This record gives sequence, C-alpha cells and structure tokens, in this order.
Amino acid sequence: MGDIDGTTRAGLGTAWIDRAGTPYPESFTGPSLRAASLTDLAGQLS
Repeated sequence: MGDIDGTTRAGLGTAWIDRAGTPYPESFTGPSLRAASLTDLAGQLS
C-alpha cells in the first residue's frame, strides 16, 4: 500500500486489486483504480 501511496503522489496512475474486501487505509493516498480481481481491473481499463 505504501508503494501505491508514493506512486500516486508522484503523479502516476495506480491500481489496487482488493481480493479480500479490506478497506484501503485512509492514511495513504488512494489508488486511481480499485478492483476486486485482475479480470475486474482489465474490464475497467478497456
């Protein structure tokens, strides 16, 4: 999650695949995209 935070702060797009349904920590800068699976992420990108 720290990698997503730093990458987002650097201005790059990020994605977080949350297979467990865990909330993303509010103390970090959130990802550009959130998905439940790799298939879900692929659908969001198309």
